[in-house]
Amino acid sequence: MRASQPAELAEGTTIRTRQLVTHYLRSLGPIGSALEIGCGMGRITPAIAAQADAVTAIDMTPRMLVLARAACAHLPGVEFQQSTVQRLPWRDKRFDVAICVWVLMHVLDDDEIARACRAIAGAARHLVLVEYEHADIPVGRYSRLRDLDDYLALLPGSRLIERHELAYGGDRSFTALIALEDPR
Repeated sequence: MRASQPAELAEGTTIRTRQLVTHYLRSLGPIGSALEIGCGMGRITPAIAAQADAVTAIDMTPRMLVLARAACAHLPGVEFQQSTVQRLPWRDKRFDVAICVWVLMHVLDDDEIARACRAIAGAARHLVLVEYEHADIPVGRYSRLRDLDDYLALLPGSRLIERHELAYGGDRSFTALIALEDPR
């Protein structure tokens, strides 16, 4: 949710986003490990933790990690780490699924978004991706809208499994479940 959206849209959009993320995760069957990329304050983390044995949640902002740890302290099997999506710290670990909700739109540089997508493809077998594709109100200079095809082209070995739209307040996001082949 963007800060420019009315507050009354935030709760409903968060609920719908959690429902779609849960739908995709359930469709994968048992999940041993999940990577939440850009966990923010932990709004989606409980939905992920309900479907996975272990969750590693990352964010690049220390303050967001403090808030997420506090909001999710009751959740077993959730670990928080500071990291950026472009430079994931795992070389030999592959998660069953990565969940990335409204994060990649903030990676503006073409080389950096390509690096981020390669990192995700190397870190997970599946990706749940939620990103803006249309905004009635401009998203601002710190965001860049891309469509699903742009991301699929940047994710090595990607295959779209399922897609839905999430519309609210004149904005529209896509939600997608994507299979990823290991590019290593």
